[in-house]
Amino acid sequence: MTVNPKKLRPYDTPPKRRRSLIPEAPDSAATGFFVAAALWLALATALGTLAIGMRLVDISFSFGLGFFDLSLTFDARRVEYAFVNATVYGWLTNAGFAAVAFMTPRLLGRRLAMEKGLNGALVIWNLSLAGGIAALYVFDLGPHAPLTAIPWLIDGGLALGALIVTGAFFATAATSLRGSYVSLWFAGVALLSLLGLLSLNAGLGLIDFFLDLPELLIALASVYIERAISVMWLLGMAYATLHYAVPRGTGQPLAWAGIGMLTFVTWLVLAPVAGLAALVDVSIPYAITSVGIVATMLLLVPAALAVVNLVQTMQGRWTLVFSAGTAAFAIVSLSFLFAASLLEAIGALRVVDELVGGTDWERGVFLWSAYGTFTLAAFALAEHALPRILRRAWGGGFLSGAQLWLAFGGVTVAGLALMAGGLAEGSLLAEGTAPDAIGEAVMIYRAVAFGGFGMLALAGLAFLANLFLMYTSGEPVDYAVSGQSATAAAGH
Repeated sequence: MTVNPKKLRPYDTPPKRRRSLIPEAPDSAATGFFVAAALWLALATALGTLAIGMRLVDISFSFGLGFFDLSLTFDARRVEYAFVNATVYGWLTNAGFAAVAFMTPRLLGRRLAMEKGLNGALVIWNLSLAGGIAALYVFDLGPHAPLTAIPWLIDGGLALGALIVTGAFFATAATSLRGSYVSLWFAGVALLSLLGLLSLNAGLGLIDFFLDLPELLIALASVYIERAISVMWLLGMAYATLHYAVPRGTGQPLAWAGIGMLTFVTWLVLAPVAGLAALVDVSIPYAITSVGIVATMLLLVPAALAVVNLVQTMQGRWTLVFSAGTAAFAIVSLSFLFAASLLEAIGALRVVDELVGGTDWERGVFLWSAYGTFTLAAFALAEHALPRILRRAWGGGFLSGAQLWLAFGGVTVAGLALMAGGLAEGSLLAEGTAPDAIGEAVMIYRAVAFGGFGMLALAGLAFLANLFLMYTSGEPVDYAVSGQSATAAAGH
């Protein structure tokens, strides 16, 4: 009788590793959010290309689903709403959550709390968002702005995901936040803002479901929430990311810590008030809207402070700007940050708003903010963070260069074309030109924007391919250098 000796000595066989259903290893949440962000970026740019294309060729159809009198409707407005939600809540918010999960432990020198909870939030957030974008094609959009059009029940799922991420951040940083680096202050306020605005939108939807609120009230609340999400959540995370990525990418400390805190304070004071500029209605007192307009114009101040501070931080390391790396992405993002802030300040003027309000000008400025400032800031952090998360020797290659130049060229061309088309459309409307003639006149601008946004779609695919090849083809490397302190290793 033959006997396997290993069965007689079970202690020689190492125990099988038990894998948790929900990952909880360090950086697992950051990895998951980066992967989700890359997938949403590819989808968002595809939807954006389709949205601009549908302004060139009008396509719409609808057919019933056979229950509750619901129908699937496909038209330009719904595609544009889906594009905006996929961009803000899909690509940029997942990238923002990834930034929080990556930066927080490295700035504090301790492991991120609730790593498993963050991975749960990853699932909750993205499944809720996928359901919300699908619902945009089924349910009535009403007077809602794009970022508030998702049904209230699904919006509650988004708020739950944001609550978990916010809780994990403050569980890690609350005791050390007082003396922490400025990026954590930006991130903390931005997370609280996102949670509060999502909860407010879900609460309004719930109240409207039972009490049938006036459409004017819903419309005004919607435009304020949408504007506040842009200047408090997205802009706040852009500041947090850039103040982290530039010093890390250049290997130098922030030039002026005091100006960094001054940037935070001025943004914190102005951003909540800037949303009032969107409340354009005869029922809103003139003084309230004027305060919002002034705050929007003054948001140029923290933008200028950040640009000066971070550019000075790059002093002596300018050669990094000419390579496809973190510093190159960051300097382009800073350029769009100042330019978009200036354009929004100009657009807030009443005489300008009367001319270009509701035209393609607003879409062009949105592109410069979302795909210029915020996207390139996320690319800068990803270029620094992903090789460290995945422990791969990678970065600065052909695909990184493709991301940089395709994103820069695409957003510049598409944004300028849409803004020029908006100016032309506003001028023709002021002259009383017929709608058909206006459509023909702005067609060339939209065609150019379509081509430019196609370049952005290619940049999204380059980012996704870069992430895939980094994991599959990058040479594995050690995560920390032996002999370093815990804080220094965490900041590597």
